[in-house]
Amino acid sequence: MPRNPTWLLVRDELIGFARSRVMLVLWIVLPCVALAGFLLLRGRVLHGARADMSAAAFMSFLESSLASTAAALMIAVDLVSERNRNVYPLLVIRPVRREVIVWAKFVAVAGCVAIACVVSISLGVVVDVAYGVTPTAAGLSATGQALVQMTALIALSTAAGAVFGVLTRSIVVAVLLVLYVGQNVAGLVMLPVYLGVLRDQFWLLMALAGALAVVVLWLAGRAFRRVQL
Repeated sequence: MPRNPTWLLVRDELIGFARSRVMLVLWIVLPCVALAGFLLLRGRVLHGARADMSAAAFMSFLESSLASTAAALMIAVDLVSERNRNVYPLLVIRPVRREVIVWAKFVAVAGCVAIACVVSISLGVVVDVAYGVTPTAAGLSATGQALVQMTALIALSTAAGAVFGVLTRSIVVAVLLVLYVGQNVAGLVMLPVYLGVLRDQFWLLMALAGALAVVVLWLAGRAFRRVQL
């Protein structure tokens, strides 16, 4: 029985991103650097707050500031690079719709980066246990919410990066759009919290972020159907 071409495309993108040098950095180098930073800053004051926070919290803080940006840059640069190398005229020969190519890249990038975040935060939990910090129900709940929030922001940033990668053929322009526009779009999700609105509606905000990511990804797919490959 022939395999589903859509699944094959998603699998190929997952394997490609998982083996990329960027993902090797996110999966191996970044957790090691974050752990080294935690050990160096443990017990000191950083930006007005105690840096002797738990290792899991430190990993969450570091990953939240880097993961979404990395995901958006990865998908934007990859889309622009492959269009410039005329890869897509060969891909569209497959019996799949054009937008599936964008969706497959979204799943691969967002999934790989989210797994990297889980690995880093899990390493933080292990370090906390090694230091004799017993995980509490409240702490585990906070870590779980941090992972959910991080995943939602990664999804939204990746979708925005896909839009920029589709709309431009310049890597420099795509990177600038991600850094100066895409990250502001992702930050809109947390704007109600900063303004004191919906402060206690975490799951509602995450649902809105997920819905917004779906809409932005749909727009990226529609745009990809219309651009010249």
